Amino acid sequence: MRFLAVAVLSMAITSAAMAEDFAFFNILKEGKATKAEVATHCGTPDALVRSFSSASLNLTLSENHERVRYKDRQFTNVNANPGEWNGEVYKVLCPGLYNINLDYITGAKDGATSGDVTVHIHVWRKAKGGARPGELAAVAEKTGSTARGTGNAAVTLALSTGDEIATHSLSTDAKPRHFERIQLTTHRVMHMPELAADFDTALWEADRAESDKIRFAPMGGN
Repeated sequence: MRFLAVAVLSMAITSAAMAEDFAFFNILKEGKATKAEVATHCGTPDALVRSFSSASLNLTLSENHERVRYKDRQFTNVNANPGEWNGEVYKVLCPGLYNINLDYITGAKDGATSGDVTVHIHVWRKAKGGARPGELAAVAEKTGSTARGTGNAAVTLALSTGDEIATHSLSTDAKPRHFERIQLTTHRVMHMPELAADFDTALWEADRAESDKIRFAPMGGN
């Protein structure tokens, strides 16, 4: 089931207190919102500082440049968040300056490599278009020469409505990567109304469907 449907259902069953919380989908009229409405809503005090964090535990990825799935732990309320999250791709609703942080610990299960491991943070720009997953924004390289190691990357990006963040992993010997834990956190630290865009649910869903098709980053590419 698509996230938008889940969001609508979630809003329908929340308490009165939760209804007062920031919820982007409350501003939609017949599934649409203008650029000005998006900018105004995302600039309210309740929306100014919002973060989201999700993690996977004991995750093994066998193919190089495979998109990371965050499936086990979610630390914030998605409906109170300035972006849409499906467990693999973070799609920005509210424009602004975002801090993106990635942390991981690797292990030796499932025939995992003891060699070099990297995780790439990609950003796809809605206004620019082009092939997904977009440009390489940051790289988290594993420390040490054993199977167990750690990696971290942090980057600050100005993101517009509709932009996407995704992460992909690879190893230099093309062997599987086993993550004892991998966590992605996004934190919007400043509102940037000039980066807002018109929102249309039907177009958003079509865009999301295209994004869902991209499970692998181009080999040796962006």
